Amino acid sequence: MKRLMFGLVLLVIMAFVIGCNKDEDSSTVETEIIPEETVDIPEPEPIKEEPQNTFPLTGVATDDDIDYRVFGVMIENSRAARPQSGLYQADLVYEVLSEATITRLLAFYHSEKPEIIGPVRSARDYYINLNNGYNGIYVSAGGSPQAFAMFERGQVDYISGLEFDGSYFYRSSARKAPHNMYTTYDDLIKAAERKNRSLIDEVPSLPFLEEGIAVEGEEASEVAINYGSSSNNVVYKYDEENNKYIRIIGGEQSLDLETENPVLIDNLFIVEMTHKVIDKVGRREIDIYSGGKGLLLQNGVYQVVEWKNEGGQILPFQNEKSLGFVQGKTWINVVPRLDENVSITD
Repeated sequence: MKRLMFGLVLLVIMAFVIGCNKDEDSSTVETEIIPEETVDIPEPEPIKEEPQNTFPLTGVATDDDIDYRVFGVMIENSRAARPQSGLYQADLVYEVLSEATITRLLAFYHSEKPEIIGPVRSARDYYINLNNGYNGIYVSAGGSPQAFAMFERGQVDYISGLEFDGSYFYRSSARKAPHNMYTTYDDLIKAAERKNRSLIDEVPSLPFLEEGIAVEGEEASEVAINYGSSSNNVVYKYDEENNKYIRIIGGEQSLDLETENPVLIDNLFIVEMTHKVIDKVGRREIDIYSGGKGLLLQNGVYQVVEWKNEGGQILPFQNEKSLGFVQGKTWINVVPRLDENVSITD
């Protein structure tokens, strides 16, 4: 009987063990794990913010502050003064006869701030009036009787190089006086502060074409301006690769004295104004107000236009419609007669 009972107990135990093993096998079935497929999500491109401002004399967009006054500096242009310093950095330049067959340059500095500017020379009344069209601080060294009369009447904010000779202006030992007076943009700021000239103000803007607008006109690969002397006659040649005009005076290209950077021009505006010689030195009275004929050269082509004085600025018009400049640097050459002083090569 005991053996029977023992056998039954043994069978129950074996059955239990076998059942547990089956459950264990069924619970340990391996499951294949499939890795999740990763998808690369490209990062969004950063939003390019448009520049907040536009330089008023070049039309070039910038994030820099632009609400500060322009300096209009009288730059000598005789053979003894060439090559000049900092001229290639001017936003806008007027070239006008000052004495006999010698021109002088009124160079406006705003978007660029040269380390060297010069040689600085004397004032003329018509340059002062042109300066005032841009609300400029006028910079010169000496001047004609008419210019000094305007200074005394307070008709322009000006800085005299003769007053600050040795402080904010200096003489170069490489040249003889009066062809050797120089300054810097930073020194002009200091001189203006010393004279209590306001430095913060809006500069009246030139009119500029919208981007993408094509310039129409006749081809002009070269234009020559005869100022009456081979050493002062000017030629502008169109550089197709850079889409700019290079300047040649007296047979030599206009380069910076220190850096040898060339003067490169985007807009060349040649205007005819009435000239009258008023003294034995050859100084002139020039009518900058009445309007007249002009030639506008841009992108290798030229247009026959008229010019008007609008608020002191000499601007191009065609059929009474204002024309825009392309972005960049502008030179305005004033001549007595277009038909006698200017020739164009296509």
